[in-house]
Amino acid sequence: MKKKTFSLLLAAAVAAASLAGCGKSEDFTANMSEEEKAAWEAAASDPYGKYPELVTYTTGYALTAQGADTLAGTPYENDTPSDNAYTRYLKEILNVQNENSFEAQMGEDYNQKVSLAIAAQDIPDIMYISDYSTLVELVESDMIEDLTDVYNNLACETVKTSYASYGDNNPINTVTFDGKIMAIPKTQLSDGQDFLWLRKDWMDNLGLEEPSTIDDIAEVLRAFIEDDPDGNGQADTVGLAVRNTVYGDYPNNHFAVDNIFTALGAYPNVWITDSEGKAAYGSIQPEMKDALQLMADWYAQGLLDKEFTTRTEDDVVALISSGQCGAYIGPWWSPFNPAQTSSYGSKDAEWVNVSAPVGPEGKINAINTKSYGGFVVVRKGYAHPDVAMKIVNVNSEYYKKDTTETVKEILENESIAYFNWPLYCQVQPGNNAEIMTEHIKAVFDGSADVSTLDSQELGFYESAVRFLEAEEAGQKAESADYSQYMSRMVAINKFIEEPANFMTPSYFETSETMKTKWASLEKLEQQTILKIIVGEADMSSFDEFVENWTSAGGQTITDEINEELSSR
Repeated sequence: MKKKTFSLLLAAAVAAASLAGCGKSEDFTANMSEEEKAAWEAAASDPYGKYPELVTYTTGYALTAQGADTLAGTPYENDTPSDNAYTRYLKEILNVQNENSFEAQMGEDYNQKVSLAIAAQDIPDIMYISDYSTLVELVESDMIEDLTDVYNNLACETVKTSYASYGDNNPINTVTFDGKIMAIPKTQLSDGQDFLWLRKDWMDNLGLEEPSTIDDIAEVLRAFIEDDPDGNGQADTVGLAVRNTVYGDYPNNHFAVDNIFTALGAYPNVWITDSEGKAAYGSIQPEMKDALQLMADWYAQGLLDKEFTTRTEDDVVALISSGQCGAYIGPWWSPFNPAQTSSYGSKDAEWVNVSAPVGPEGKINAINTKSYGGFVVVRKGYAHPDVAMKIVNVNSEYYKKDTTETVKEILENESIAYFNWPLYCQVQPGNNAEIMTEHIKAVFDGSADVSTLDSQELGFYESAVRFLEAEEAGQKAESADYSQYMSRMVAINKFIEEPANFMTPSYFETSETMKTKWASLEKLEQQTILKIIVGEADMSSFDEFVENWTSAGGQTITDEINEELSSR
């Protein structure tokens, strides 16, 4: 980098500026002295270069559940989406400031705002988008900047090596169109496998061992229902908690039971690769029948929560929090769910994550997630496209290695409003969660010094220390410390020691017909599986469902997906 890099970036910025404002050309360096230009050159040549003057950028701000409400009662309760620990940090390090074109709750509300901005051809300078189809639309509409030079010249080492860690599944490949890098992808970490979470104190009360197979789980559930595990003398406990959609969105779906299906060779709600090497929808495959029959048998025996079809997720959380249920399936971060934190705090619940049920190979059959989880794009014509790359650098590397007081607010906010970075886009190795846990374990076992931890790892380590100190003193740890310790030191360690057998879906996106037909096809699927499980329909209805699904658009969608895959 140096002069050549700056020349490339400056030329790109000037060219971009000339495209903005209905064709008006504006060179932001035109009236600068040589000294001032040198200062901009230094900033533009450095992945963390601080701009000599404040650079503002418009953006869409994705609000999260970990937002204003969680900051109440903290020193940060008056923070706003334009003035908070994260925006202040970026201003201090880079001298950039967000001005929000729109703010919306992350998810459907935010995506709708993005769609409206695109339809009006008035997108913010820098914007996070969540799905690939939107990226394709922006590229085809020529609305976003080519970031090839920006990425090649300014991406920090952590970003580049993290992308490379995904091998053939490198997220950069996803954002490359005709050889041009058109976005900065947020990495989707490998979420590992889901676990069976059980009340360990109940298992101890009943003298039960950790289950492994489907039959083992059935015996534990039966004991939880029939043998008074909480010792209150009443038959008031229920079986396995199940969300009313049963499966899907693996592995981000608390209380879903995908693991039971995958143990029997069924992969619902994802696109698998069939014996001919083609994409096929997992929910319509013959393997589904054995899994549905098992679920129907368990429901008839009372091993599943009898009211699962009518419970909302909040209802399930309340069921577990109240101490009525001691078994569910969920990801490694389940200890952050109120179901666990509440039962730990009020019911003295001890939870353990178990690698079960295993498939024929003695491992959980898990589903890989895609390597990207969204994208940062830059409006075509914005004069400072490098700002986007620098913010991603700070999110992904800089703040984690910052040991100054400047980063203090960030570390304090991480446990209460972790995802409130503007342009939340971290780039990390696929197995980053395991890497951090192994680093922290090394400090605990004395093979590494605490000084080897980066700022994020240090925060997790200190949280674990506080949890262990509280437990040793016979006290309840703070819920945040409990959640961090159980997730990072217990659950993640389990899938380091007991890795799953992963299947990678053949397709993750949305085909053209899916945009109009998928909702009705999903409804048809849900109605069918629920009726079979609760005994309102026999297994022959599954074959009827497959026929109806195929004729109602499923075959067209399958053909579209295979055509798209063949053209890649």
